[in-house]
Amino acid sequence: MSDRLFTTVELVFYPEFRNDRLRFGRPVGRVDLDRRRALAVFDPGEMFGYVRWYANEYGTQSWSFLVAQTLGQLDRQGVALTRVDGIKPGAGILLHLDGAARVRQLFKLLDALEARGFEAEDISPSYYRHLHNRILTRSEIRPYSNTQHRAVQTARLVLE
Repeated sequence: MSDRLFTTVELVFYPEFRNDRLRFGRPVGRVDLDRRRALAVFDPGEMFGYVRWYANEYGTQSWSFLVAQTLGQLDRQGVALTRVDGIKPGAGILLHLDGAARVRQLFKLLDALEARGFEAEDISPSYYRHLHNRILTRSEIRPYSNTQHRAVQTARLVLE
């Protein structure tokens, strides 16, 4: 048995009522619980984007998005593990936004980054923290640079 601690993310889809899904991430496996529920399994140290959407007969009631990093490098850096519904045992939260306007704004930013050739799960964790703070305070967002991305990729190679 492995000593790695895997993180599971609950994926749920009930048409027009609930949709908890991954926006990005590289799960190492998927466990189907039934036809509407599954678990995505992540290795330690992986980043993923998690969308949670709820509605009722009156329309959307809750829409949130978070970028999280699984237990791994985080626990060695002393970052606290946050308990989140649907993520077991928890994760380090880099970005958490609630509300349709904020989530749509972030999705546009992610689409633009992906159009420039960046994969969302490879973007710097500090840039997600930056986006979180700037979107919540309605401040100007600094663009993500190729230099910043290369520095993050090089640091990851050194830490492996």
